[in-house]
Amino acid sequence: MDRDRMVDVGVAVVSRFGAKALSLTSVARQAGVARATAYRMFGGKDALIAAIVEREVATLRVKLRDWAGAEPDAAGKVRAQILNVLPYIREHEALQYVLRNEPEEIVRALVATKDAGGPTLIHQIVAETLPDLQPEIGDQLYPNPAGAAEFLVRTIYSLMLIPDSALSDEEIAALVVRAIVR
Repeated sequence: MDRDRMVDVGVAVVSRFGAKALSLTSVARQAGVARATAYRMFGGKDALIAAIVEREVATLRVKLRDWAGAEPDAAGKVRAQILNVLPYIREHEALQYVLRNEPEEIVRALVATKDAGGPTLIHQIVAETLPDLQPEIGDQLYPNPAGAAEFLVRTIYSLMLIPDSALSDEEIAALVVRAIVR
């Protein structure tokens, strides 16, 4: 069994049982491999979680590029990303399980400080997506590409944590475009 398959099983465990149930032992059991195999691959639970987050962020990055790809300008690209990422979040089984049953796990990842051993999830996603923005539309973003990306990510996370809104997805997209596109 390869590392990618173990990450798939880890996401499935979170989808069915939650983040608190995630362990190398539970992943090994669900994957049908020896516990020692999981420990050889990851070394510990933190490495497994890091691998899951890394893969999910990479998947999201590809989707964001795809969603924006057909749009001719910065406003269209940002709008397309928002209009697609909101349903993507709503339909992500593992994320929704954790948001419903263990929201503190998500909040911990979002508000962790750099002193806790690495970038917050917000900063990690901004760092991953920024290279995709800069060459194509970076000069059209306000106040600058990094600030615009951070505002966008923070807005999406706010909507993820508190999904009930008086605004439609279209209205949210229009407001964000107005805020970050020159």
